[in-house]
Order: sequence, then C-alpha cells, then structure tokens
Amino acid sequence: MPSTPLADIDSTVAYLRRTFETNKTKSLAWRIDQLSRLHNFLDTNEAVKEALRKDLNKSDGEIAAELTGVINEAATAIEKLHEWTKPYKNEKSIATLTDRVETQLLGTFNPRDNNTHNLCSPCWIVVMDEPVQLMFGPMVAALAAGCCIVLKPSEVASATEALIMEWVPKTFDTSAIRVVVGGVAETTRLLELKFDQIFYTGSGNVGKIVMAAAAKQLTPVVLELGGKSPVYIHHDVNIAVAAKRLCWAKTMNCGQVCIAPDYVMVHKQIVRPFIEAMKLALKEFYTSNPKTSPEYARIINKGHTQRLINVLMRQIKEKHCKLEIGGENSLDERFIAPTIVSGVKVTDPLMEDEIFGPLIGVIEVDNEDEAIRIIKSRDRPLALYVSTQDKRVANKILDNTLSGVALVNDYAINMIVSDMPFGGVGASGMGAYHGHAGFRTFTHERGLVWRQMDAMSEASHSLLYPPLASKPRVLKFVRALMQKKLPTYWGLVLNRYLPALWKYFVYWLVFQFGKWVGTENGIEGVLAKVALMFAKSS
Repeated sequence: MPSTPLADIDSTVAYLRRTFETNKTKSLAWRIDQLSRLHNFLDTNEAVKEALRKDLNKSDGEIAAELTGVINEAATAIEKLHEWTKPYKNEKSIATLTDRVETQLLGTFNPRDNNTHNLCSPCWIVVMDEPVQLMFGPMVAALAAGCCIVLKPSEVASATEALIMEWVPKTFDTSAIRVVVGGVAETTRLLELKFDQIFYTGSGNVGKIVMAAAAKQLTPVVLELGGKSPVYIHHDVNIAVAAKRLCWAKTMNCGQVCIAPDYVMVHKQIVRPFIEAMKLALKEFYTSNPKTSPEYARIINKGHTQRLINVLMRQIKEKHCKLEIGGENSLDERFIAPTIVSGVKVTDPLMEDEIFGPLIGVIEVDNEDEAIRIIKSRDRPLALYVSTQDKRVANKILDNTLSGVALVNDYAINMIVSDMPFGGVGASGMGAYHGHAGFRTFTHERGLVWRQMDAMSEASHSLLYPPLASKPRVLKFVRALMQKKLPTYWGLVLNRYLPALWKYFVYWLVFQFGKWVGTENGIEGVLAKVALMFAKSS
C-alpha cells in the first residue's frame, strides 16, 4: 500500500485542528453517532474478520474474542456518556459558600452552560500488535471525549492496515478522523508535529522514541508496552484446569498479545505433572499437528518468526533445559508450534526479552517467596498471573509486587471487563484506558470557581485585602473560619463510620414509621402519636 505523502501528514493535522475549532466534535450527539458507527462496523463488517485471517490466520473464536471487547466498550461508552460528562462538585469553604465550585471535564458536555469543551485537537493513536482491538479500543475513548483523531495502523499487519485505510473514511466523519499509513519516515514526521495526546501500543524501545519526541512538544502520552508478564503456579491448584487456562492464554493469537503469559514459575512439587497437563492441553486444542489446525494462528511476519526461532535455538542448546513439546517451525509459513521448554533459568535466552510468541519457559521454584524475588528483580510487568487456591499465597504475591493488572486463577479475562482500567506501570507503560478510565485519559479536569459579586461575597473577600488582611484580629478570625485543624483519631473514626450509622438510622426510622402506619389507626394514628409526643415534650 502506498504511504501517505509527508506533506499530506502536515495538512491532515492542520485540517483536524481547524475542525476542532468549529466545535463540531463537542456535541454528545456527534460522539454517540461516531461510537454507534464504530460498534456497527465491528459487529457486521466481514472485511474486518477477513483482514485478521489474512494477517494472523486467526480462528473464528479468536476473532470473536478480539472484536467483542471493543464492541462492548463502544456500547458502554454510549450508555455512560451522559454520566461521565457531568461536572462534579468540590468541597466548599465559608469563603465560597454561595459560589459555584466544581471540576469540569474538558472533553465533555457541560449541561449547566449548554456548552462543550475538548482536550484533544487532535490526538494520535498508533498500534503495533493486536491490529484491530488495540486500534479501535483507544479510539472508543477518544471519540467519547470528543477528540479529533489521527490513526496510524501498523504497517506490519498489512491486511488490517489496508482495511483501516479503506473503511475508516467510509464509516466515520472524515472531517474529524483521518488515517496515516507508512513506516518509519511517516511515523517520524507525525512525531515532529504538535498533538494534544499520543496513544501508543507496541515495544518499549519504540515507546522511548515516542516519549522523547512527545517531550519536545510537552505532549502527554499513553504507552502500552507489554513486557515479560510472569505466572506463578502454586502446588494446590487444579492442575488440569490451570494448565488449560495457561495454554489457552499463551497460544492465543500465537502468543502475540501484550498481556500474554511470558514465563511460568511452577512450585517444585508439581512441575512434572503440570508440564504433562500442558502437553495434553496443547494437543487437545490444536491436535498433534498444530500446523494443520484451523484454530492455530501464525506469527505476523517472517522477521518476528526468525527472531523467535533464534531465541528457541539458543535456549535448547542449554544443557540444563529440556524441549518438552513443539519446536517445529517454518519461516516461509510464519509457523512456530506451541513449545514448552523445562528447566529454564532466569539467565537463559527465554528470559532476556518479551517473547511475544508461543514459547513457554518453565522455571521450577521452591515456593511463592522465590517467585516474588524473581518478579521483583525484573521490570514491572503489564500483567501478573497467580494460580492458587490459597488466598494467603495470592495476597502475599499481590501485596509484594506491582504490575499493570493482576489476575488470580485465570489469564487475560480482564480485557472483556469493559469498565476496568487497563495500563502498564514503569517499563510496561503509563496511563490507562477502557471504560471511564479511557474517557478520562483523553480529558482534562479543570477546576472552576465562579464567584458572585454581591455585597455578601465582597464582604468576605474584603478580609483578604491589604492592609486589613494583616491585622491580628482579622488573621485570627480568617484562620478560625478557613484553616482546617489536624484530624484527630476519633474524628477520623467518626468520618469513617458516621455515614453508615446515619444510613442505618434512616432505615430504622422508615421501618418504625411503617410499623406505625400499619396499626389499625393508620396514618391518622401516627399523626396523633406525633402530636401527643410534641405536647408532652412542651
């Protein structure tokens, strides 16, 4: 596919900025319309499925899983948009008691003044791995926030790139949403331009380039970078279930998922039975010949296939490890069989970089403490997986590690929870999206104080004017009214429990009122009782 001319990239960004200035993208009606188009496009267009089959040989099941997450996000955004866009109130003081004090979400509709505000004019979304889900997922958030958008699909997934180039102009408002295609030169030119937000999904090395370029423009970035997501398998698991779930997640899209399990630490008591269970699961999923299985995907291109073959060849040369299953490969067909290697050590080739393929390295560990030490010795992962029936073991690992997301007894299921924030930490990325978190990523929270100019407001404000503000009595008075005291222990207790106690008191009061109304005298009897109580008290 021909690349976008560099001169057109400049004019595209300038055009989107002019569109933004017309306020076209600010109305909720426009946002909901574009989100509805995205929902229907992914739900009904067979060209999307065909592109994923061409690029990755994806099965119907994997295609459905990839599309359903984005479709649900679009539906959630449409449902929640009115709620998300409401300003929220801030705590008032004596000085602002009669004033409007709130936080506005720029990028949102403000029902109070019948106007709208946006942060991104435009933003730029670029994706390098899951070509549909990770392109259109962030787009949901940007549309919900009313942004103008530049999409840069990965040139590596050529069929999906062609799909986006053809169908985005047919489906969406081209005055606000444009596509740029190409390679390094086009990406470099985009990075030289001014954006209000950049969203990048891909490798850490490219993420550093994106962030460095954005820093020159002081442009905020969201980076979804992946990394080596660890797995710990405790000795108390249901071995068959745990093995199936792990193999499913590791071989989904042939292991080319940013949150795919990367290395597997298995408690020494169950290493052998767990490996055998994984071998059975892989044969059950893809038969004894996965090359002919319609369920098994392919590596995105020959370059990545060769990289994985090189890593595997280096690993199996290590005398302390064993090739348990798999290893078959074909560079021309971009095929690498699901592969398990046991006896892996933390210094081995499989532990050097993110695998991003169907290679499973098994590390034997003494207990969860050793697993924690290994996890903490490496960069913070995008995902952390723990399989155990013991809540204490799971909580121990969760409390002593840090990751973008964490799952216990399953893998990658968080991606179908449409309102759960998803994002990395440290080397695995920064920022988050999905649901409300995605909307807020493309939105700016602006504090607003709108004061009155009447006599009462000016009387309070006059206490801040010199020289009156420096007089001892005025200082004492202002401090007494406005300066908060250090919270006491009992004050914190009351703040924590009083709302709940008040709620239960209201419930009790309603219950008592119901009992009174239920008497034979009815509501008249209740009113008579109340009148009698007041009479006695007086």
